[in-house]
Amino acid sequence: MTYRIALETCFNCGLCRRVCPTEAVRYYTTGYRTHVIDEEWCVDCALCAKICPVECIESYPDIQPAAAQLEAAKAKARGFALKQRTDQQAVDARMTAFVAAGGRGEGEGLER
Repeated sequence: MTYRIALETCFNCGLCRRVCPTEAVRYYTTGYRTHVIDEEWCVDCALCAKICPVECIESYPDIQPAAAQLEAAKAKARGFALKQRTDQQAVDARMTAFVAAGGRGEGEGLER
């Protein structure tokens, strides 16, 4: 299954592009200022449809990327998830150091 953006309704807020774990949502690839979903990279996570404020992203269950391409897209999504977790752990560590320093900015990377 893949998703498509109804260009008539989309006002190009970009939220879908920011949450896509495979970067399947592209901007300005059509020569116009529009968002489109590269169906070859869609892994059916539905994050784009869930975050869309105008509900202009619909599922198309009959469209499937080739098995090898789908596996490549899923691998990219797993890498995205790992990076998100790693980034969050780094933020958590910096915040813990900041709090331990009494909130004075003495933790690594928190200089004022």
